[in-house]
Amino acid sequence: MLDFLKSHYKRFRRFSLVGMVNTGIDFSVFAALYYLVDIPYIIAHIFAFFVALANSFVMNALWTFKNLKHEQVLRQITVFIIVGMVGLILSTLTIYILANYFPVILAKIVAIGVSLTWNYVGSWIFVFRK
Repeated sequence: MLDFLKSHYKRFRRFSLVGMVNTGIDFSVFAALYYLVDIPYIIAHIFAFFVALANSFVMNALWTFKNLKHEQVLRQITVFIIVGMVGLILSTLTIYILANYFPVILAKIVAIGVSLTWNYVGSWIFVFRK
């Protein structure tokens, strides 16, 4: 049991570091689209999410989980996208609901936390599990 927790701690730490990079990408793309280009926040959120998702797959496959299987890469990408879509739905609902009560940027921060949690669990269980 202790080995199980240690392995998840290391993976979750790496996943969180990847998440920080992806959060920077997500925030940058979102802010540029929403604040500079004046795209509606839901559309900006969705677009930014997919840009970060692409980066997330590569970094998590090669570094966090170290389990990119060349013979199964199409399956892994497909399942990763499905997991990501669930995360997108959860985070979009979060930002949509919270933006009615709080500043959009605060709603976006909470939405990122929601998707981080789901995406780790989903990636570990469905995509990169050994």
